Amino acid sequence: MKPVYAVGVDVGGTHIGAGLMGRDGRVAATAQSLTPQDGAEEILSAMVGLIAETTAGVQPAEIAGIGVGLPAQIDYSNQSVEWCTNLPLAGVDVRALLSARTAREVTIDNDAHCAGIGEARFGAAKGVRDVVMITLGTGIGGAVLLDGVPYRGARGLAGEIGHMVVRAGGAPCPCGADGHLEAYLGSRAIAAIGQAAARTSAGEALRAHASDDPDAVTAEHVVQAALAGDPVARGVLHEAGDLLGEALVGIVNLLNPRLIVVGGGIGESAPVLAERASRIIAEKALEGRRDVEVVHAVLSNDAGILGAAALAFDEFDRREG
Repeated sequence: MKPVYAVGVDVGGTHIGAGLMGRDGRVAATAQSLTPQDGAEEILSAMVGLIAETTAGVQPAEIAGIGVGLPAQIDYSNQSVEWCTNLPLAGVDVRALLSARTAREVTIDNDAHCAGIGEARFGAAKGVRDVVMITLGTGIGGAVLLDGVPYRGARGLAGEIGHMVVRAGGAPCPCGADGHLEAYLGSRAIAAIGQAAARTSAGEALRAHASDDPDAVTAEHVVQAALAGDPVARGVLHEAGDLLGEALVGIVNLLNPRLIVVGGGIGESAPVLAERASRIIAEKALEGRRDVEVVHAVLSNDAGILGAAALAFDEFDRREG
């Protein structure tokens, strides 16, 4: 029996999603749970449970394999988790453990890579060969597809757009270095900037969104206030969007992509970020490259699941020649 399905699993800091996908990108079943915070064993068990739920009633021979997107730096060639800032998965052999528990082939990759593959195959970048995707959420992730193929670098660690230096000696990044893009555009960074603004006399609208507690302001509150027209919140996002544009100018000059896709929870809920970034690129990128389009992701939380499942199909086809 020829496999007609693959399983995609998208592991995030707060939720884990799984889906059973056909080769055409149609999803036959989905499941979701909160991400356990107790340790790697609990996270693995949650993944196993979701996989079982989405594959219930499907013959094992019908499934090409399982693809997993992790919020971590993945040595793709060795299928190992090298670093993982927000979950206790660094050094854990996720691939082998999950394969043993599910009796299926497993392939792991960075979650932003999976989201980029999903948008390229089935979403905003479908049919485009040279694409850069940036995901704006708790962290800042990235994916690069050149001539339709994911570019992973020498060890599979490429695409860490969030850890480009945008301000030398700047704000500390969660990774431990200074001045990285994530230190200014991650949800924690936007929340911190919003909290500071909420403590000022002009921050009344921001305080209102956080029950009048400046220290409780989150990135989501900043976005909500900006969408409601608050000039202070809009100023926070305008500055963030301009900084995003400055970073993307370097990527555009280096790679000359046809399309840049902006996704992630913050990226999709605050369209002004992509709008400001597009304006900066049009002003500052080298001639001949300024026609790059900056668009919003369209698959939302499904992007990572679809991309991970597509990865599983790719690996099955590679094994089968």
